[in-house]
Amino acid sequence: PDAPAEFLEMENPIDEDDVDGRFLKKVGRLYKSKCKKCHGAEGDGQGSASAEIEIKPTAFNVPGYLEGRKDGQLFWILKEGSEGTEMNGFGPGTEAGFSEEELWKLITFMRSKFTK
Repeated sequence: PDAPAEFLEMENPIDEDDVDGRFLKKVGRLYKSKCKKCHGAEGDGQGSASAEIEIKPTAFNVPGYLEGRKDGQLFWILKEGSEGTEMNGFGPGTEAGFSEEELWKLITFMRSKFTK
């Protein structure tokens, strides 16, 4: 489902000029800690836990997938989860407890790493 309008209007506050090897390495560790087991190291949806999941994890590396999603939509999914799937929310107040800044950094990492 589409995110609420207030999320769809959000823009990523991470400056693209701050995305360098150090940024990608640091945020890559965050991705590996919570996302890799389902979405895979290459963002292909083929992580180690994906075989056991009924509704398969999103493959971020499919051409056009990330380009066709607004940052606010991705932020909403990361923060709140995706109802009807095993994608739990990772935002503040959840078990994962990622800050909003960390969620934005993950979106930046995903776009940098998985958009060809």
